[in-house]
Amino acid sequence: MGMSRAGVRPHSHIRAENQVRPFLTLTQIASKTALNSKLGDRRLAARGAHVRQLRVLHGDSVRRTAPCRAQEGRESPNTVRTRARVKVAEGAEGNSDAKVRGRSTSRPPRRKRPGRRVPRPGPAREPPPPPPRAPTGPMTGPPCPRGRRHGPEPPPSPPAAPAQPKASTSGAAGEAPARGEERVNIFEDRAAASSQRTWDLMVRWGARLKSQAEVEAEADDFIVNLRKVVVFGGGSFATAMACALARKYPGVSVVMLLRDPAVCLGINRDHVNPKYLTEFELPANLAATVSTGEALEGAQLAVHAVPVQHSRRFLEGVRGALPADVPIVCLSKGLEVESGLTMDGVIPQALGRAQPCAFLSGPSFAREVMEQRPTAMAVASADTTLLGRVQRLFGSPCMRVSSTTDVTGVELAGALKNVLAIAAGIVDGMELGLNATAAVIAQGASEIRWLAERMGANPATVAGISGLGDIMLTCYGSLSRNRTVGLRLGRGEQLEDILGSTSQVAEGVATARVVSKLAYQYRVQLPVLTAVAQILDGNISPREAMLAIMELPQMPLD
Repeated sequence: MGMSRAGVRPHSHIRAENQVRPFLTLTQIASKTALNSKLGDRRLAARGAHVRQLRVLHGDSVRRTAPCRAQEGRESPNTVRTRARVKVAEGAEGNSDAKVRGRSTSRPPRRKRPGRRVPRPGPAREPPPPPPRAPTGPMTGPPCPRGRRHGPEPPPSPPAAPAQPKASTSGAAGEAPARGEERVNIFEDRAAASSQRTWDLMVRWGARLKSQAEVEAEADDFIVNLRKVVVFGGGSFATAMACALARKYPGVSVVMLLRDPAVCLGINRDHVNPKYLTEFELPANLAATVSTGEALEGAQLAVHAVPVQHSRRFLEGVRGALPADVPIVCLSKGLEVESGLTMDGVIPQALGRAQPCAFLSGPSFAREVMEQRPTAMAVASADTTLLGRVQRLFGSPCMRVSSTTDVTGVELAGALKNVLAIAAGIVDGMELGLNATAAVIAQGASEIRWLAERMGANPATVAGISGLGDIMLTCYGSLSRNRTVGLRLGRGEQLEDILGSTSQVAEGVATARVVSKLAYQYRVQLPVLTAVAQILDGNISPREAMLAIMELPQMPLD
């Protein structure tokens, strides 16, 4: 079949150690490559460079030397598979010199695929001259995966004209940002678009709900026909909430029921509370009286802001004049010492009947309410109709009111946060540092949640605005009365001197004495809250209480 193998001159670029075996003739090589008839002359010429590299190889050495040749960039797996198929075809014709991948020529050939062209016998044409060979060298790294083309990388195509880069704050002016920086910029653009879209959705959602609330408020006969509101109490928070209602509803008469005639005279004549928040002017539709009958005559809503320890006696005094259908919005926070009840239990017992009640609580300093600063609160009631009504009644652009039916959670959190504020003030007064303050507040917040859960409250309420929000304000705020008491106790002052020097009531002092009873009743360990009760009773000093808490066993969090 043409020239003998000895007539082929070896190429000089093939290594000498690979020339120990006889060559294949050009005719045989051409007949092998001509089997793939779908390849045109151009692909045949390109493949000739790889076929020439196989002249020194036998079929037995294909599997052994393929990884080495692939790593040197001298062969591709496609060439190996093409040569193997050629060897099989030659073996079927009786070529005794061909061996494919270690298999004998006596083995029957593979079944031809449908539609595959069979080479015709006859002289094979000489292959065209090979294209100029690019210099090759050893490749770095492991061999390419099977199926990928081995050998030197093709010459890179000329780069396209780069697009005008966007302005970047990290690069110089006119300099194209790096590839990673472009990705960051793209991500930031997408994130900004997503953030804007999310914000727009929230604004539209809020506007829709606001318009719906306005429609409901206009349809609520109670708010439309509201003409008079009575406020029980004349302290700072009672004055602030009465002023907020009077400002929102100029056509509604807001009357404060007080005990001190001098305070009534100052409110009615000078429109100023001479005892609390004296620098603020009160609205003209806000008045005060000491007469129970005058205050309750024609009242459609009652706001209770009397301290908890005096609420039972006060409610018993107004029971006959207060209609049974007038709802009460309670602002008082604390636990009654004698009974250990919250205001949810005190009000029906004092009035002797079931009265519609709602309980408003949350982080709200009276001074900031008077200044109309943004404030968030929560209202709780078992009556869902009253719940929505109070929410619409007190809600305003500067006051956001959330609603819940968890009365126990709202009341307990509002009561026990005062005790925790005393503990935080004690730590600050002893100058133990911010670490100790944060640790005490975190431990006390957990204790409030433990007790509230045992008493049937929802833990989410304690973690909400009426729980954790009120705890943060009372424990860290400089205007907190209970924190001020603890601060002075930590500095060494006596409790009697502290309480005698202020006209405002610190509800946490009385509430702390009830905490120990509740802890024993519900079998809950409350180290921080019960330590405050021991300090207020004079049983231990603040330093002894702190040392005792630090020496308690270290327990797992879960």
